[in-house]
Amino acid sequence: MKRLAIGLDGYDSNFSGCTTHFTIFLLKTLKFYEKNLKLLTDPLLVRLNPNIPFKTRGNAAVSLLIEGELSEADIEKTIEELSAIYSFENKGSAYILDLDGNRRLEETVKLYLKGLTDLVPQKVAEEVAEEVGGVSIGGKSLVGALAAIGYALSGLPSTFELLAYRAPEAEFIRRIDEKRVSEVLLSYRTLFNNVNRKNKVVAVPRGPDPVLIGIRGIDKGELEDAFRKILPYIEAPSSWCIFRTNQHTDPHAVHKKIGELRVYVSGLIEGYISRDPLVKKGGHVILNISDESGEIEAIFYRETYPMNVVASKLKKGDRIRILGGALDAREREGLIFEAEKLWILSAPEIKVLKNPRCPRCNARMESAGKGKGYRCPKCGYRTKEALEKELFLLKRDLPKNPISPLEGRIRHLVKPPELEGIELPRVELERGEIFCRF
Repeated sequence: MKRLAIGLDGYDSNFSGCTTHFTIFLLKTLKFYEKNLKLLTDPLLVRLNPNIPFKTRGNAAVSLLIEGELSEADIEKTIEELSAIYSFENKGSAYILDLDGNRRLEETVKLYLKGLTDLVPQKVAEEVAEEVGGVSIGGKSLVGALAAIGYALSGLPSTFELLAYRAPEAEFIRRIDEKRVSEVLLSYRTLFNNVNRKNKVVAVPRGPDPVLIGIRGIDKGELEDAFRKILPYIEAPSSWCIFRTNQHTDPHAVHKKIGELRVYVSGLIEGYISRDPLVKKGGHVILNISDESGEIEAIFYRETYPMNVVASKLKKGDRIRILGGALDAREREGLIFEAEKLWILSAPEIKVLKNPRCPRCNARMESAGKGKGYRCPKCGYRTKEALEKELFLLKRDLPKNPISPLEGRIRHLVKPPELEGIELPRVELERGEIFCRF
């Protein structure tokens, strides 16, 4: 019996297709061999650095860990045949790796970690592929295919996503009873980021891809139970599968000095606000944040509400932490940092000096002119004495917990507030039930 890892990426286009959907076809086809084939863990859905401009449409790769009497040659032939059938562009990349006796598997984990926060050149992926000694199919998306295997071997935190797929004969518009579906999904405490504040189901894609619905959660049993309950309210799916994934685990939250940032680099920066926020027309907010290594403009787009509103209430001297990515400023030299998540580390009370009160009627006095003392607008009392102003400390109504965009707006990798403080399941080889039906 052989244990093999299969990494897949790039089986989508701007018009159709999806790497997870291709994975379902592959699993279904491999079972026809009937050579004691079994999955060693859930299929893994892996997202990488979202700032890379030439990523695939969904930026999603997949890995499978399997055991059986199949050879690398059997799988290679199957993938090549399916790829030609699945995509008229005949695109996509795969990597097949023997897990037994390979002493360089950690190189795929290193590649995965780098792929979360940086740009990985194709040449680097080719070098890793040669070093670990597997079988490569295609090439354009080799980075994602290798990184997906690296995540499978990483032991890092995970969540789950149940993906259901449309039948080939389905109409263009997805048929879903949003009211009933949202009621079901909101009734489970372990499900998250599926329904927004207006009870709109954000787990339903709007594009031409084959996914009918993608439900996110941290408990496989509850995911399946919720899915079976919504079946009467959605069009009949052709297949479905629960993927273990790095989505919403903050895997790219790696601390970076501002001076270390380069274009496309993701991570956490921390520092002081060097000037009061600039609120742009439409709701975008720009903060200048600096540390001992440099300064950068961080932008909070209006689509990141309520994060942009919180950012607009900050002041010069506040200390904050931001998770995001560095991009070319375009209109000028330098970088901007697109914010995905915000922590307020310190926000001192604001000192306010107010005019003294009238000794007769206690009303707040007003200045009578430079060097002329004060007068009371209520009773007319005047004084030429240099009375001291009163000092007030204004408390600031700012959240203590991390702030991120609302459901449906939060990026794939970002951990939402409801998962903060929860110990997430980790990637591991398991003999439990694999939830895939096709």
